[in-house]
Amino acid sequence: MWTALALGVPSAYNFAFKSIDGKASSLEDYKGEVILLVNVASKCGYTGQYAGLQKLHEKYSAKGLRIVGFPCNDFGGQEPGTEAEIKVFCKERYQVAFPMASKIAVKGDDTHPLYRWLTGEKTNPRFFGQVKWNFEKFLIGRDGQVINRFRTRVNPTSDNVTTAIEWALLDDDERVAEYDKDGPPALLEYYGREIARTMHWQGAPWLMRKVREEEERTSEMIKQLKLKEGMAVADIGSGNGYHTLMMAKLIGGEGKAYAVDIQPEMLRMLEGRAKKSGLKNIVSVENRYWDTDLPEKSIDLALMADVYHEFSHPEEMLASIRRALKPGGQVVLLEFRTEDPKVPIKPEHKMSKAQVIKEMAVNGFKLARSYDELPWQHLLFFTATLSEDLPKAGNGS
Repeated sequence: MWTALALGVPSAYNFAFKSIDGKASSLEDYKGEVILLVNVASKCGYTGQYAGLQKLHEKYSAKGLRIVGFPCNDFGGQEPGTEAEIKVFCKERYQVAFPMASKIAVKGDDTHPLYRWLTGEKTNPRFFGQVKWNFEKFLIGRDGQVINRFRTRVNPTSDNVTTAIEWALLDDDERVAEYDKDGPPALLEYYGREIARTMHWQGAPWLMRKVREEEERTSEMIKQLKLKEGMAVADIGSGNGYHTLMMAKLIGGEGKAYAVDIQPEMLRMLEGRAKKSGLKNIVSVENRYWDTDLPEKSIDLALMADVYHEFSHPEEMLASIRRALKPGGQVVLLEFRTEDPKVPIKPEHKMSKAQVIKEMAVNGFKLARSYDELPWQHLLFFTATLSEDLPKAGNGS
């Protein structure tokens, strides 16, 4: 991925290890292929995942997937055996046919260099963070860079893992075609944070709670957008239109407000509210998880109100927004503040200002201004930077 390459980090191919038979091995042996690295253990509650890993090996090895298991005894002493014992256990219990390494450490002072690279913020910024338990999975693309990460509870044969593998196995032309069909794989974490689940449409009444103005001062937030009549705006993740309707009124009949949401139920609620309000300048867009589906160079301002942290495809969505912006257009993020423990929102639905700025920067946006006087939220305004070094739709890892 362009962000990793731009940082000049080495690839996975730089790392050697010993096989479970004690032979010198290297990930360079799998150069140009897709690699799944897993820290494994024989006496863990998740040891049954060996069966899923073997299924992946049988299904995808002929297409270019290489799985490497790294036994480690770092979590609960659940890999106490010798390499010979581990090899017999894996073969007899799970018929493991994919390569296995000798025992290593994946945390602490003796951490293997490969896992220092995988978990380091500077070397793997998109998916850094310590390994927390057995059977964590790192997916390496054909360029030797980490392209996805799955924690212990994510089963090897889950849709999250298989779709990521299948995408990684595609060539660039195939990805362009697949982009419009099913899209790139979703992420579960990004730049050190857990990606939150999307709020379900059945929770829409919370968006319209009577105390929302008092809690969030939404009228002040809307005022800070400095909207003008005739502007084209987008409310991305519009829900049932709480912010969309306010924006639509300010831009007047000559303006256009795009209400973008992945849930058609939310858009139907929005349309009903717009009709009651007599607003005819709102365009509903039922978008895809990985694309806003907005026309290119169509909007002056895109608002993401308490929604960016839920994007399962943050890079693709931000690239789509860049394409939809008119020259000089702005992207505005409203996010509940992580820095304030008194904000009564779940941690995964909060973001710090530093985190927002970091993620926007690596996706081609720079901070233009911020408004810091809202009770609970950051309000951050971004403009696009030069686009020559950014990935095109459908070509990302």
